[in-house]
Amino acid sequence: MTQARRWGLVLGLVVGAGCRGDASPAAGGEAAPPPAANARALLDEARRELANHERTPLREGMKIDDEGLRQAMVRLRAQHGAQVAGAYAAEIEALPAGELPAAPRFQEVAAFTISAEPAAREVEALNWLFDADVQQTVSRVLGTYVTLMMVRDLGMASVEVGIWMAFLRAAKPELRRCGGDGNTQWMLCLDYGRDVFVFEVEREGPAWIVTRLRWMQVPAD
Repeated sequence: MTQARRWGLVLGLVVGAGCRGDASPAAGGEAAPPPAANARALLDEARRELANHERTPLREGMKIDDEGLRQAMVRLRAQHGAQVAGAYAAEIEALPAGELPAAPRFQEVAAFTISAEPAAREVEALNWLFDADVQQTVSRVLGTYVTLMMVRDLGMASVEVGIWMAFLRAAKPELRRCGGDGNTQWMLCLDYGRDVFVFEVEREGPAWIVTRLRWMQVPAD
């Protein structure tokens, strides 16, 4: 993977991925942010430095300092990744439990495995860091890779891909944890009823990354 390709993927995937810091009222007092909000609040404060040109001069007109950006993103992961990863695991544990879709009711229609190349895994780890929560991770990964699966594995035309993506965007699925040991691996199921997308999520250093996406489907009658 060339450097241009690598950082093109990073920039293309993280644009628009904001972070939330919602707080729930604590009994008898002020709002007490959950651990995830605390971890992300600290990360958000550091991310604001990237937008401050006086403090982080990465941009000049349309030009961006490629190496400076890479170093800044790696630094953010080193400083905040472990805390965000711990909060992220807690978010997954809080999801409702479910079962993996399996035969005979479901069959696998397509799958995508993230390359084991260190550069590819680093891209995914950096993108993960800027996901607001688990839901945004699965939405980002689904939007990024399911279209590749539709074309490569299922031979869909662009019109068919567009219709399917419209459905996946319009319908509201249920997200459940459906396997894993909770320490180094989780299985997440995004359930659309007759279509369930299974995300294999692994802990790699200070990050949780999706390493495989499977599309399980109830066959047509």
